[in-house]
Amino acid sequence: MKRVICLAIVLALSVAAPPLHAQAVGDPKQGVSFAQQVCSACHAIRSGQLRTLNSRALTFVELATAPGMTIAALTVALTTPHAGMPMFELAPDQRRDLIAYILSLR
Repeated sequence: MKRVICLAIVLALSVAAPPLHAQAVGDPKQGVSFAQQVCSACHAIRSGQLRTLNSRALTFVELATAPGMTIAALTVALTTPHAGMPMFELAPDQRRDLIAYILSLR
């Protein structure tokens, strides 16, 4: 009986939870605009830029092409404080747009 209850719970959760690959995709055009305003003080945000203004900051192309870089990984990076990165409070749509732009640089 316990197995049946556990199986029912797992099935209910799998139906209720959206798949990870179905995360909302942002607008890269809005993302580059936001990046120009907020991120370009430290990061090289365009594909042709080879150097950043802050030597500790990666270029957006480096971020986009890093092994294992995903929407989830960028979401964590943009919502978790880490060394050398100021903590910005981004609205969910700003974060999605910025991530969409970064990943478009692959």
